[in-house]
Amino acid sequence: MKELNEKQEAFYTKWEQRRKKKWSYVFLQGSVYWGIPVALINFFIESQIEQEDMQFLRFLIYLLTFGIGGIWIGLSSYKRVDASYLALQDDDEIERGISEISKGNTWNYENLLIRQDIQKALIVQNDLLWFDDDQISAQQTDECFEQLMSDFSRLQKNKQFQQYAKHREVKIQVFDNSENEIPLKEKVVYTVC
Repeated sequence: MKELNEKQEAFYTKWEQRRKKKWSYVFLQGSVYWGIPVALINFFIESQIEQEDMQFLRFLIYLLTFGIGGIWIGLSSYKRVDASYLALQDDDEIERGISEISKGNTWNYENLLIRQDIQKALIVQNDLLWFDDDQISAQQTDECFEQLMSDFSRLQKNKQFQQYAKHREVKIQVFDNSENEIPLKEKVVYTVC
């Protein structure tokens, strides 16, 4: 899952719940928020705000016509907002990544390199260390480790990846930019789902 700013995170969290109630969203956005106001405006304009021209049957026809038309507007709105939500999730990329890991390959996702070892544990490493090699301190290594943990936690928000990583041992490793095979820091964590 992509790194989100505060606004995107709020949208993602709110829409995650709203998308479960698709038809109530479509009805509210389309018929109630769009259809009824447009029906009222058209009815008043058509009757030129003279009471003798206002007929209940005609008003009901306006409400039904614009209410039903509003369903299409609400559905279009739902699809547009849901597409934005799905773009934040990276479902397709994560699905390809799971497939790569299952085949024994290394998957590069954002700053993570993820592979599976012989015991089926997930090895999560940093792709790059953002500090100069000659200035690496324990504090910088800890910062990089915390960032890796944060990135991995975001990735686990994806249901497919969460299911794949379920009950697997996960090793988080921080490497420097050299070809050194020994990690600067390593911690074994277990995914709890």
